[in-house]
Amino acid sequence: MAKGKWGWLMVLLLPFLLGSCNDSDDVQKIFTGKTWRMTYIVKKNEYSWYKFPGVDEKILDSYNPLTGTRYFKVEFTGSTENDIISGDFVGSGAVVMNGTWQANGVDNTFSTRVKSSSVKDSKDTLGKFIIEAMTKATSYTGDEHNLYLYFEYNAETLCIVFTPDK
Repeated sequence: MAKGKWGWLMVLLLPFLLGSCNDSDDVQKIFTGKTWRMTYIVKKNEYSWYKFPGVDEKILDSYNPLTGTRYFKVEFTGSTENDIISGDFVGSGAVVMNGTWQANGVDNTFSTRVKSSSVKDSKDTLGKFIIEAMTKATSYTGDEHNLYLYFEYNAETLCIVFTPDK
């Protein structure tokens, strides 16, 4: 009798054991259905603005999400097939850009192809680095609450950080 109970228990648990082995991100949930607002650009695993040449504290402060007068937002649209999502993106705010993008939910690779970009204010010395970050991004991490796009700059790994716009 005990042998029969264990057999039925295994039959009942088998779908859960086999069905829970998905190591890919839900890229549709992470990227789409929201507008992402840039928080800052940092060196990987650090938590304060990266000091780009020619960008002073006043410019960085102008991008402060709570008190700043400038912002950069991006919205991704697309469809997913086999853990890969691709589609279009539009950036707005102090930097305006658009193009196509792709992300892989298994290996976390990310890429964009920027079709057009511009910085609205010629005094905004950070704008060109935002464009560079979006153009050179090669990987991502995150979830539906935080998005981190990684790129190389002067032999260092930097990250442009986003949170959902409220």
